[in-house]
Amino acid sequence: MFKLLLISKYLRRKLAPLFAAVAVMLCTAMVIIVMSVMGGFLEQFRESARNLTGDIVVEGPLQGFEGYEGLLDAVVALPEVAAGTPMIETFGLINFRDTAKPVRVQGVDLADLEAIVGYRHTLMWDPPDLLQASRDFFGEDHPRYKQLATQLTRDHPIDPGQDGVPPEALIGIEVNPVHVRDDTGKYAIERSWAGAPITLTVVPLSRSGTLGTIEQQRRRFLVVNEFKSGLFDVDSQYVFVPFETLQGMLAMDERRVFSDEDIDPVTGEGGQEITLPTRTNRLVLKAAPGIGVDTARAAVQDTIAAYYGDEFEFARPRAFTWEEVHGQFLGAVQNERGLITFLFGIIGLVAIVMVATTFYMIVLEKTRDIGVLRAIGASRAGVMQMFLGYGLAIGIVGALLGLAIAVGVVTNLNEIQAVIERTTGWRMWDPQTYFFDRIPDRVDAAEAGWVVVGSVVSSVVGATLPAVIAARLRPVEALRYE
Repeated sequence: MFKLLLISKYLRRKLAPLFAAVAVMLCTAMVIIVMSVMGGFLEQFRESARNLTGDIVVEGPLQGFEGYEGLLDAVVALPEVAAGTPMIETFGLINFRDTAKPVRVQGVDLADLEAIVGYRHTLMWDPPDLLQASRDFFGEDHPRYKQLATQLTRDHPIDPGQDGVPPEALIGIEVNPVHVRDDTGKYAIERSWAGAPITLTVVPLSRSGTLGTIEQQRRRFLVVNEFKSGLFDVDSQYVFVPFETLQGMLAMDERRVFSDEDIDPVTGEGGQEITLPTRTNRLVLKAAPGIGVDTARAAVQDTIAAYYGDEFEFARPRAFTWEEVHGQFLGAVQNERGLITFLFGIIGLVAIVMVATTFYMIVLEKTRDIGVLRAIGASRAGVMQMFLGYGLAIGIVGALLGLAIAVGVVTNLNEIQAVIERTTGWRMWDPQTYFFDRIPDRVDAAEAGWVVVGSVVSSVVGATLPAVIAARLRPVEALRYE
């Protein structure tokens, strides 16, 4: 009992232990904040990358590869693969009235893509809200409102277009040149480009990967909605259009052409009309439930090798997991997170030094008190336990306060940034630099728990040496201490 009474007395009446508790608190809060932000950044990127990429990607050359329909059927028939769809990715130029912007264009069937990655949650505007905003702005009789109402009644929002109606597109929220976020990072639906036209220009490549003889292709699209993945690099560059439309613009569809291989160079006679098969440059696949992506990728790669054999004249496509596709960036972020956590962990040693210094000074100050305790029967182990308990109390108080501060800071970082930006004009988190438009604001309970435990243990470790010194004091020498 005497140990608890003395610990309580020292905590309430001494200023030095409070400084030690503050050191533990600051170190705990600092490490948790850094780990939460860096960990949140990594998890957000992993989540966005997987949602955009799918579990497995079969990539070929930019000009595409033939026979993808049969390959897709063979791959989807594997027990390791649940679903798949072809996709074309290329570079293009978008014109918003008098504004041009380079983009990365993806041609895909969104109905199939929904079954693989679930793109719907990235759509920025709900159809009822978008229709209401369009109705308020244009009126119910305006052609743009009527057209938008027709577009949003379908299950999936982009259509290849028919009967003179232009094909439709989804654009990233930051592709829209008129969007400006408010102080809270939100976009205004009144500035949406949904229902407005854009002009897309792409450059077809020949089957050998050269520019060939086909000129650039330009086509008018109607934007039906905008998407927001949260990854700035994607939201500011990507545009989704119908697969068949982009395939035709890039001359990857089936075509009848005249071959000049058999023409006689003297007479000019010969040659024949041939059919060029369809092409794509990417397949997006979803692994079957319970199957690891590495296992599924290996099965897909074996299928590719068996399907094309040794006679495929173009570069054979290869299968990659989503982590391999984004491996360079994911690895860099993981290494950076580990390094920063290690460095801040070293800084956290300040808590141990602070506790050790504080307790050593207390031992010197309370030498006579220790002598009295030893003289009236307190054991060496009892004295040592008292100081270790003292360190444990400081560690618990400091760690819990640090946890509370870290949770409060991390969960309100975006609001704190908004206040700082309004008052000083300085923005600590630039989405164009850090890819995401919001600071990660989630605290991992398990990681925070380990940091708290580590802080408490560090405090006890810091109190160990002074506790041993106090326990080894002899009663007579301690009572004579001046």
